[in-house]
Amino acid sequence: MPRLLHIGIHNSKNKNAGDTVLFPVVRALFEDQVPDCTWDYRQLWDPFTLNDAKVANENYDGIVIGGGGLLLRDQAGSDTSNSGWQWNSEIAAVEALRVPVYFFAVGYNRFRGQEDFDPVFAEHIAATLRASAFFGLRNHGSIAAVKSYVPTKLAERICLQQCPTTVIWQLYPDARQVVETRPANKRPILTLNTAFDRETLRFGETKVAALETIARSMKRAEDKGWQIQLVAHKTKDLEVAPYLVEKGVAFDTFDLTEAGYRDVIDYYTQPDLVVGMRGHAQMIPFGMRCPIFSIISHNKMRFFLDDIGHPEWGHDIGDPQFSETLDAFIDQAACNPASLRQSVAEAQTLCWERSLANMQTIARSLAT
Repeated sequence: MPRLLHIGIHNSKNKNAGDTVLFPVVRALFEDQVPDCTWDYRQLWDPFTLNDAKVANENYDGIVIGGGGLLLRDQAGSDTSNSGWQWNSEIAAVEALRVPVYFFAVGYNRFRGQEDFDPVFAEHIAATLRASAFFGLRNHGSIAAVKSYVPTKLAERICLQQCPTTVIWQLYPDARQVVETRPANKRPILTLNTAFDRETLRFGETKVAALETIARSMKRAEDKGWQIQLVAHKTKDLEVAPYLVEKGVAFDTFDLTEAGYRDVIDYYTQPDLVVGMRGHAQMIPFGMRCPIFSIISHNKMRFFLDDIGHPEWGHDIGDPQFSETLDAFIDQAACNPASLRQSVAEAQTLCWERSLANMQTIARSLAT
Protein backbone atom coordinates (compact mmCIF):
# COMPACT_ATOMS: atom_id res chain seq x y z
CA MET A 1 0.00 0.00 0.00
CA PRO A 2 2.24 2.85 -1.21
CA ARG A 3 1.75 6.04 0.72
CA LEU A 4 2.00 9.03 -1.60
CA LEU A 5 2.18 12.77 -1.05
CA HIS A 6 0.43 14.78 -3.75
CA ILE A 7 1.81 18.29 -4.09
CA GLY A 8 -0.62 20.35 -6.14
CA ILE A 9 -3.32 23.02 -6.06
CA HIS A 10 -5.99 21.29 -4.02
CA ASN A 11 -9.56 22.10 -3.04
CA SER A 12 -10.01 24.57 -5.91
CA LYS A 13 -7.60 26.98 -4.26
CA ASN A 14 -7.06 28.97 -7.45
CA LYS A 15 -10.76 28.92 -8.48
CA ASN A 16 -10.11 27.42 -11.89
CA ALA A 17 -12.48 24.65 -13.01
CA GLY A 18 -9.80 22.98 -15.10
CA ASP A 19 -7.50 22.57 -12.13
CA THR A 20 -10.44 21.52 -9.96
CA VAL A 21 -10.75 18.49 -12.25
CA LEU A 22 -7.06 17.96 -12.89
CA PHE A 23 -5.73 17.04 -9.46
CA PRO A 24 -8.35 14.39 -8.59
CA VAL A 25 -7.88 12.89 -12.06
CA VAL A 26 -4.11 12.64 -11.49
CA ARG A 27 -4.84 10.54 -8.42
CA ALA A 28 -7.44 8.50 -10.30
CA LEU A 29 -4.82 7.54 -12.88
CA PHE A 30 -2.37 6.49 -10.17
CA GLU A 31 -5.06 4.53 -8.34
CA ASP A 32 -5.97 2.76 -11.57
CA GLN A 33 -2.42 1.49 -12.00
CA VAL A 34 -0.98 1.44 -8.45
CA PRO A 35 -3.48 -0.61 -6.41
CA ASP A 36 -4.19 0.38 -2.82
CA CYS A 37 -2.09 3.55 -2.85
CA THR A 38 -3.07 6.11 -0.22
CA TRP A 39 -2.70 9.87 -0.32
CA ASP A 40 -1.85 12.90 1.72
CA TYR A 41 -2.12 16.35 0.12
CA ARG A 42 0.11 19.38 0.29
CA GLN A 43 -0.57 22.74 -1.32
CA LEU A 44 1.98 23.59 -3.99
CA TRP A 45 2.13 27.21 -2.86
CA ASP A 46 2.97 26.41 0.78
CA PRO A 47 6.66 26.70 1.71
CA PHE A 48 8.57 23.41 1.42
CA THR A 49 11.63 23.48 3.66
CA LEU A 50 14.46 21.19 4.70
CA ASN A 51 12.34 19.98 7.59
CA ASP A 52 9.47 19.21 5.20
CA ALA A 53 11.86 17.16 3.06
CA LYS A 54 12.93 15.21 6.16
CA VAL A 55 9.29 14.50 7.05
CA ALA A 56 8.59 13.38 3.47
CA ASN A 57 11.58 11.02 3.47
CA GLU A 58 10.40 9.42 6.70
CA ASN A 59 6.71 9.08 5.91
CA TYR A 60 6.12 8.54 2.18
CA ASP A 61 6.93 6.06 -0.55
CA GLY A 62 6.72 8.70 -3.25
CA ILE A 63 5.89 12.33 -3.99
CA VAL A 64 3.68 13.28 -6.96
CA ILE A 65 4.09 16.86 -8.17
CA GLY A 66 1.48 18.08 -10.62
CA GLY A 67 0.05 18.17 -13.10
CA GLY A 68 -0.97 21.50 -14.55
CA GLY A 69 0.69 24.52 -16.05
CA LEU A 70 2.91 25.01 -13.05
CA LEU A 71 5.94 26.39 -14.90
CA LEU A 72 4.71 29.96 -14.70
CA ARG A 73 6.35 32.86 -12.92
CA ASP A 74 3.39 35.02 -11.86
CA GLN A 75 0.37 33.03 -10.68
CA ALA A 76 -1.73 35.08 -8.25
CA GLY A 77 -1.45 33.69 -4.73
CA SER A 78 1.95 32.09 -5.21
CA ASP A 79 5.44 33.00 -4.03
CA THR A 80 8.02 32.15 -6.69
CA SER A 81 11.07 33.64 -4.95
CA ASN A 82 12.47 30.23 -3.92
CA SER A 83 12.04 28.44 -7.23
CA GLY A 84 11.06 30.81 -10.01
CA TRP A 85 7.90 28.76 -10.62
CA GLN A 86 4.83 27.56 -8.73
CA TRP A 87 6.35 25.03 -6.31
CA ASN A 88 7.39 27.13 -3.34
CA SER A 89 10.33 24.94 -2.34
CA GLU A 90 13.88 25.71 -1.35
CA ILE A 91 16.56 24.21 -3.58
CA ALA A 92 18.24 22.68 -0.53
CA ALA A 93 14.96 20.97 0.37
CA VAL A 94 14.61 19.49 -3.11
CA GLU A 95 18.19 18.23 -2.96
CA ALA A 96 17.52 16.62 0.43
CA LEU A 97 14.69 14.43 -0.89
CA ARG A 98 15.47 10.71 -0.89
CA VAL A 99 11.95 9.48 -1.57
CA PRO A 100 11.13 9.08 -5.30
CA VAL A 101 9.63 12.18 -6.90
CA TYR A 102 7.17 11.81 -9.80
CA PHE A 103 6.94 15.07 -11.71
CA PHE A 104 3.71 14.40 -13.55
CA ALA A 105 2.09 16.06 -16.58
CA VAL A 106 3.37 19.55 -15.83
CA GLY A 107 3.22 22.28 -18.48
CA TYR A 108 5.45 25.18 -19.44
CA ASN A 109 2.84 27.94 -19.25
CA ARG A 110 4.84 31.04 -20.06
CA PHE A 111 2.71 33.32 -22.24
CA ARG A 112 3.79 34.74 -25.57
CA GLY A 113 5.92 37.79 -24.98
CA GLN A 114 6.03 37.22 -21.24
CA GLU A 115 9.17 38.04 -19.27
CA ASP A 116 11.51 35.07 -18.78
CA PHE A 117 11.83 33.25 -15.46
CA ASP A 118 14.11 34.63 -12.79
CA PRO A 119 17.62 33.07 -12.76
CA VAL A 120 16.75 30.77 -9.84
CA PHE A 121 14.39 28.85 -12.15
CA ALA A 122 17.13 27.05 -14.08
CA GLU A 123 18.92 25.94 -10.91
CA HIS A 124 15.70 24.85 -9.24
CA ILE A 125 14.28 22.91 -12.19
CA ALA A 126 17.62 21.12 -12.59
CA ALA A 127 17.51 20.13 -8.90
CA THR A 128 13.94 18.89 -9.35
CA LEU A 129 14.99 16.85 -12.38
CA ARG A 130 17.82 15.24 -10.42
CA ALA A 131 15.42 14.36 -7.59
CA SER A 132 12.81 12.85 -9.90
CA ALA A 133 12.35 9.17 -10.62
CA PHE A 134 9.99 10.27 -13.40
CA PHE A 135 9.86 13.70 -15.05
CA GLY A 136 6.93 14.00 -17.45
CA LEU A 137 5.86 17.21 -19.17
CA ARG A 138 2.47 17.44 -20.83
CA ASN A 139 3.52 18.35 -24.37
CA HIS A 140 6.60 18.40 -26.59
CA GLY A 141 6.59 22.20 -26.65
CA SER A 142 7.08 22.21 -22.89
CA ILE A 143 9.81 19.59 -23.22
CA ALA A 144 11.71 21.70 -25.75
CA ALA A 145 11.35 24.82 -23.59
CA VAL A 146 12.53 23.20 -20.35
CA LYS A 147 15.45 21.51 -22.09
CA SER A 148 16.83 24.96 -22.86
CA TYR A 149 17.27 25.62 -19.11
CA VAL A 150 19.05 22.43 -18.02
CA PRO A 151 22.25 20.52 -18.90
CA THR A 152 21.99 18.07 -21.80
CA LYS A 153 22.39 14.97 -19.64
CA LEU A 154 19.53 16.01 -17.42
CA ALA A 155 17.39 17.01 -20.39
CA GLU A 156 17.55 13.43 -21.69
CA ARG A 157 15.44 12.32 -18.69
CA ILE A 158 12.43 14.43 -19.66
CA CYS A 159 9.56 12.52 -21.27
CA LEU A 160 6.02 13.18 -22.51
CA GLN A 161 3.12 12.63 -20.11
CA GLN A 162 -0.03 14.30 -21.32
CA CYS A 163 -2.53 15.76 -18.88
CA PRO A 164 -4.62 13.01 -17.25
CA THR A 165 -7.76 14.97 -18.14
CA THR A 166 -7.17 13.60 -21.66
CA VAL A 167 -7.95 10.08 -20.39
CA ILE A 168 -11.14 10.72 -18.39
CA TRP A 169 -12.89 8.37 -20.84
CA GLN A 170 -11.00 5.36 -19.45
CA LEU A 171 -10.89 6.47 -15.81
CA TYR A 172 -14.56 7.36 -15.28
CA PRO A 173 -16.74 4.65 -16.88
CA ASP A 174 -19.96 6.22 -15.57
CA ALA A 175 -19.21 9.47 -17.40
CA ARG A 176 -18.27 7.50 -20.51
CA GLN A 177 -21.60 5.66 -20.32
CA VAL A 178 -23.48 8.96 -20.25
CA VAL A 179 -21.79 9.99 -23.50
CA GLU A 180 -22.33 6.61 -25.13
CA THR A 181 -26.00 6.35 -24.23
CA ARG A 182 -27.35 9.90 -24.33
CA PRO A 183 -29.78 10.51 -27.19
CA ALA A 184 -28.66 12.72 -30.04
CA ASN A 185 -29.44 16.33 -29.26
CA LYS A 186 -32.28 17.71 -31.35
CA ARG A 187 -30.18 20.85 -31.53
CA PRO A 188 -26.48 20.07 -31.28
CA ILE A 189 -24.74 21.89 -28.44
CA LEU A 190 -21.76 24.12 -29.17
CA THR A 191 -19.90 25.14 -26.02
CA LEU A 192 -17.79 28.30 -26.13
CA ASN A 193 -15.04 29.10 -23.62
CA THR A 194 -12.88 32.22 -23.70
CA ALA A 195 -10.12 33.38 -21.35
CA PHE A 196 -9.14 36.84 -20.12
CA ASP A 197 -6.23 36.29 -17.74
CA ARG A 198 -3.22 38.32 -18.94
CA GLU A 199 -5.38 39.55 -21.80
CA THR A 200 -2.73 41.90 -23.19
CA LEU A 201 -0.45 38.89 -23.72
CA ARG A 202 -3.33 36.93 -25.24
CA PHE A 203 -4.79 39.57 -27.55
CA GLY A 204 -2.32 42.43 -27.84
CA GLU A 205 -4.21 45.38 -29.30
CA THR A 206 -6.78 43.18 -31.03
CA LYS A 207 -9.07 42.17 -28.15
CA VAL A 208 -12.23 43.86 -29.38
CA ALA A 209 -11.77 42.70 -32.97
CA ALA A 210 -11.02 39.14 -31.82
CA LEU A 211 -14.10 38.92 -29.60
CA GLU A 212 -16.31 40.38 -32.30
CA THR A 213 -14.98 37.74 -34.68
CA ILE A 214 -15.77 34.95 -32.21
CA ALA A 215 -19.25 36.38 -31.63
CA ARG A 216 -19.98 36.53 -35.36
CA SER A 217 -18.99 32.87 -35.71
CA MET A 218 -21.28 31.94 -32.82
CA LYS A 219 -24.18 33.81 -34.46
CA ARG A 220 -23.53 32.03 -37.73
CA ALA A 221 -23.47 28.68 -35.90
CA GLU A 222 -26.72 29.49 -34.10
CA ASP A 223 -28.38 30.41 -37.39
CA LYS A 224 -27.31 27.00 -38.74
CA GLY A 225 -29.01 25.17 -35.89
CA TRP A 226 -26.45 24.99 -33.07
CA GLN A 227 -27.48 25.64 -29.47
CA ILE A 228 -24.82 27.95 -28.00
CA GLN A 229 -23.61 27.57 -24.42
CA LEU A 230 -21.06 29.87 -22.82
CA VAL A 231 -18.96 28.10 -20.16
CA ALA A 232 -16.59 29.79 -17.72
CA HIS A 233 -13.74 28.01 -15.95
CA LYS A 234 -13.13 31.26 -14.11
CA THR A 235 -15.89 33.86 -13.80
CA LYS A 236 -13.74 36.31 -15.74
CA ASP A 237 -14.26 34.12 -18.82
CA LEU A 238 -17.79 35.54 -19.10
CA GLU A 239 -16.45 38.88 -20.38
CA VAL A 240 -17.23 37.70 -23.91
CA ALA A 241 -20.98 37.71 -23.13
CA PRO A 242 -21.66 41.35 -24.16
CA TYR A 243 -20.12 40.66 -27.56
CA LEU A 244 -22.44 37.69 -28.05
CA VAL A 245 -25.42 39.80 -27.01
CA GLU A 246 -24.40 42.59 -29.38
CA LYS A 247 -24.35 40.13 -32.28
CA GLY A 248 -27.76 38.78 -31.33
CA VAL A 249 -26.61 35.36 -30.14
CA ALA A 250 -29.03 33.47 -27.88
CA PHE A 251 -26.99 31.46 -25.37
CA ASP A 252 -27.10 29.76 -21.99
CA THR A 253 -24.39 30.45 -19.41
CA PHE A 254 -22.61 27.92 -17.19
CA ASP A 255 -20.11 29.26 -14.66
CA LEU A 256 -18.05 26.31 -13.36
CA THR A 257 -15.72 28.40 -11.18
CA GLU A 258 -17.13 27.02 -7.92
CA ALA A 259 -18.20 23.63 -9.28
CA GLY A 260 -16.92 20.33 -7.93
CA TYR A 261 -14.74 18.21 -10.16
CA ARG A 262 -17.50 15.72 -10.96
CA ASP A 263 -19.85 18.56 -11.85
CA VAL A 264 -17.30 19.81 -14.38
CA ILE A 265 -16.84 16.32 -15.85
CA ASP A 266 -20.61 15.87 -15.99
CA TYR A 267 -21.00 19.16 -17.85
CA TYR A 268 -18.59 18.02 -20.55
CA THR A 269 -20.60 14.84 -21.22
CA GLN A 270 -23.21 17.03 -22.97
CA PRO A 271 -21.65 19.17 -25.76
CA ASP A 272 -21.34 18.06 -29.37
CA LEU A 273 -18.48 20.51 -30.00
CA VAL A 274 -16.33 22.65 -27.69
CA VAL A 275 -14.65 25.81 -28.96
CA GLY A 276 -12.22 26.72 -26.19
CA MET A 277 -9.43 29.10 -25.34
CA ARG A 278 -8.32 27.56 -22.02
CA GLY A 279 -6.12 24.48 -21.98
CA HIS A 280 -8.59 22.45 -19.96
CA ALA A 281 -11.50 23.63 -22.12
CA GLN A 282 -9.50 21.79 -24.78
CA MET A 283 -8.28 18.74 -22.87
CA ILE A 284 -11.30 17.84 -20.70
CA PRO A 285 -13.78 17.56 -23.60
CA PHE A 286 -11.12 15.77 -25.65
CA GLY A 287 -10.75 13.38 -22.72
CA MET A 288 -14.51 12.75 -23.03
CA ARG A 289 -14.08 12.16 -26.80
CA CYS A 290 -15.93 15.34 -27.69
CA PRO A 291 -14.75 17.20 -30.81
CA ILE A 292 -12.78 20.36 -30.04
CA PHE A 293 -11.63 23.51 -31.78
CA SER A 294 -8.93 25.50 -29.99
CA ILE A 295 -8.87 29.29 -29.99
CA ILE A 296 -5.11 29.69 -29.83
CA SER A 297 -3.89 32.67 -27.81
CA HIS A 298 -1.24 30.67 -25.89
CA ASN A 299 1.37 28.34 -27.35
CA LYS A 300 0.29 25.45 -25.11
CA MET A 301 -2.89 25.07 -27.18
CA ARG A 302 -0.86 24.51 -30.34
CA PHE A 303 1.54 22.21 -28.51
CA PHE A 304 -1.32 19.89 -27.56
CA LEU A 305 -2.86 19.79 -31.04
CA ASP A 306 0.53 19.03 -32.58
CA ASP A 307 1.10 16.17 -30.15
CA ILE A 308 -2.22 14.50 -30.94
CA GLY A 309 -1.57 14.90 -34.67
CA HIS A 310 -4.41 17.33 -35.40
CA PRO A 311 -3.12 20.89 -35.78
CA GLU A 312 -6.20 21.59 -37.91
CA TRP A 313 -8.38 21.42 -34.77
CA GLY A 314 -7.50 24.99 -33.85
CA HIS A 315 -6.33 28.33 -35.19
CA ASP A 316 -4.50 31.37 -33.89
CA ILE A 317 -6.93 34.09 -32.81
CA GLY A 318 -4.67 36.75 -34.32
CA ASP A 319 -4.58 35.21 -37.81
CA PRO A 320 -6.77 36.83 -40.50
CA GLN A 321 -8.05 33.38 -41.47
CA PHE A 322 -9.30 32.57 -37.98
CA SER A 323 -13.00 33.23 -38.62
CA GLU A 324 -13.05 31.34 -41.91
CA THR A 325 -11.25 28.36 -40.34
CA LEU A 326 -13.55 28.24 -37.31
CA ASP A 327 -16.69 28.50 -39.43
CA ALA A 328 -15.50 25.69 -41.71
CA PHE A 329 -14.74 23.48 -38.72
CA ILE A 330 -18.19 24.06 -37.20
CA ASP A 331 -19.73 23.11 -40.56
CA GLN A 332 -17.62 19.95 -40.65
CA ALA A 333 -18.73 19.03 -37.13
CA ALA A 334 -22.36 19.42 -38.22
CA CYS A 335 -22.02 17.51 -41.49
CA ASN A 336 -19.75 14.65 -40.40
CA PRO A 337 -20.11 14.26 -36.63
CA ALA A 338 -19.49 10.50 -36.57
CA SER A 339 -16.29 10.78 -38.59
CA LEU A 340 -14.98 13.60 -36.42
CA ARG A 341 -15.78 11.74 -33.21
CA GLN A 342 -13.96 8.69 -34.55
CA SER A 343 -10.86 10.79 -35.19
CA VAL A 344 -11.08 12.14 -31.64
CA ALA A 345 -11.46 8.61 -30.25
CA GLU A 346 -8.36 7.39 -32.09
CA ALA A 347 -6.24 10.31 -30.89
CA GLN A 348 -7.57 9.95 -27.35
CA THR A 349 -6.74 6.24 -27.27
CA LEU A 350 -3.11 7.05 -28.04
CA CYS A 351 -2.99 9.35 -25.00
CA TRP A 352 -4.28 6.50 -22.87
CA GLU A 353 -1.71 4.05 -24.21
CA ARG A 354 1.12 6.49 -23.54
CA SER A 355 -0.16 7.13 -20.02
CA LEU A 356 -0.34 3.39 -19.33
CA ALA A 357 3.26 2.90 -20.43
CA ASN A 358 4.42 5.74 -18.16
CA MET A 359 2.40 4.46 -15.22
CA GLN A 360 3.97 1.03 -15.60
CA THR A 361 7.37 2.68 -15.22
CA ILE A 362 6.17 4.51 -12.11
CA ALA A 363 4.57 1.38 -10.64
CA ARG A 364 7.85 -0.53 -11.04
CA SER A 365 9.70 2.30 -9.33
CA LEU A 366 7.30 2.22 -6.37
CA ALA A 367 7.62 -1.54 -6.09
CA THR A 368 11.41 -1.47 -5.62
